[in-house]
Amino acid sequence: MIGVPWSDRACSFDKVDCWGLVVLFYRHVLDIELHHTADYEAGRDFLTCYEGDVVFWEQVVKPINNGIFVGYTGSMPAHVGLTVDRKALHSRGEGGGVRMDSLLVIERAFSKLEFYQYATD
Repeated sequence: MIGVPWSDRACSFDKVDCWGLVVLFYRHVLDIELHHTADYEAGRDFLTCYEGDVVFWEQVVKPINNGIFVGYTGSMPAHVGLTVDRKALHSRGEGGGVRMDSLLVIERAFSKLEFYQYATD
């Protein structure tokens, strides 16, 4: 997936946004179909999607393998990505795409990071 271009609301192997990458990873790598609200497909803003879907996740203190991170800009959640092998796999906005960065790079890019594991119950 590295290099696949970013596109808002995309969730395919040809183009993907940050949440779409999480969905594809869980579906095709972990064989888990994520629960989520209809807000994403309806084109709602990131904050609305986050607030509707975060209830399906459990916050953890440290990044875990195959978990996610949520990056904040100021006090608002603004980006999500995967934590894989102590790195961040994510798809960044306009003109960007899927990339793998160290978590230190992600920590410097955002005002705050939170880490989550999927709560399957």
